[in-house]
Amino acid sequence: MVDSGAPEEGWRMRRLGPRLRLFQAEGDRFKTCTLRVYLHAPLQAGTVTATALVPHLLGRGCEGHPDLTAIQRRREQLYGASVGAGVGKAGEVQSVFLGLDAVADRYLPPGSGVLAGAVDLLARLLLRPALDGEGRFPADIVAQEKENLGRRIRGLLNDKDLYANLRCIEAMCAGEPYALNGAGRLADLDGLGAAELTRRWRDLVEQAPIDIFAVGGGDGLAELVGQALEPLAAGSPTWPSTRVGTAPASPRRIEEQEPMQQAKLCMGYRTGITRGHPLYAGMLLAAGILGGFPHSKLFRNVREKASLAYYAHAHWDSLKGVVLVASGIEPERYAQAEGIITAQVEDLAAGRFDVDELEFTRLGLTNGMRAVMDSPYAMIDAAEHQALAGPLRPLSQRIAEIAAAGREDVVAAARTIVLDTVYFLRGPEGRPAAAGEGASGGEA
Repeated sequence: MVDSGAPEEGWRMRRLGPRLRLFQAEGDRFKTCTLRVYLHAPLQAGTVTATALVPHLLGRGCEGHPDLTAIQRRREQLYGASVGAGVGKAGEVQSVFLGLDAVADRYLPPGSGVLAGAVDLLARLLLRPALDGEGRFPADIVAQEKENLGRRIRGLLNDKDLYANLRCIEAMCAGEPYALNGAGRLADLDGLGAAELTRRWRDLVEQAPIDIFAVGGGDGLAELVGQALEPLAAGSPTWPSTRVGTAPASPRRIEEQEPMQQAKLCMGYRTGITRGHPLYAGMLLAAGILGGFPHSKLFRNVREKASLAYYAHAHWDSLKGVVLVASGIEPERYAQAEGIITAQVEDLAAGRFDVDELEFTRLGLTNGMRAVMDSPYAMIDAAEHQALAGPLRPLSQRIAEIAAAGREDVVAAARTIVLDTVYFLRGPEGRPAAAGEGASGGEA
């Protein structure tokens, strides 16, 4: 085990093996130890749905605790320790994770061994799941979890706000892994059986690079985790990465219909700016001024001033370098809404924003970063995204970069924002005016 050196404001990274990294937040501000193990894989059409199923199969039983009832009984013995599993998408990386929460040993009678027991349970779920006599996930459990995943995916598609965002990304990034929904695809479910899913689990535990994030746990956690997950340490992993694409010569335009009354307008932009770019802080501020807060341009000018949208906001994915502007509008006001949204982006690139917009955004971003430190789950989520892009940087450094970024950095970042795709989702009735007909130049 190699120690990387002195802690950096809360996080220390240790190598537990060639493909196993442990990031531990030091200190004892919380009364629990929260730990997550992430197995990273490239986001790929051929494996996306199987990968999404694997963590839910792992959570159904393991050696010594073969079903949910036995797992619950073991949790009760561990003072209510909780275990969970899931899957996430970050850029073009799909990550299976298993996690635990356990009461910190210092609050329990000496010798309770709760943290050691919880880590052992998590390791069993990951490395020694309950399999049938042929060494596969049981067919009945596979059928149940396929049905559960199908319901989750259909639930996402029935949320029209989220559905419009997903469809815009699919159109914008067609042919790129980023177009895939990390939750999987309904069309894949029928073709996945116990053999394929067991093989996918084995591929992940044998090949995937692994990050472990822990908030709490004390000095002995690294040794505890290293021993429990020792079978995962060896190997020569290839860490998955995210490719930054470029916008087409002219924007793509897609219009679709679903049974609904309110329409959804999503506009996807490319920036080319990701974590590690010199304009990273400028892009954070630019995205915030555009649509990250109640004082932002989209909220004030599209929603409040023009009364065009029920909501209007912007999100910048700093791993992929794309900005998605999402809004809910009346279908007949499609062209006007697109015109005003376009005007806000143009104003930002031209430097037409005042000191209050800049400083309120700077304050909002730094307060948000500090607020992350109040939740172990938020701390782990933020650290996991950072670790996929490079070394974790101290909170003070990231806040200092935002404090140092000036108007010229925001303008330079905003000038990289290029429209790629306009996606419009509406009901079957009330065909709106075509884009550009009666479009406003904006009211910023």
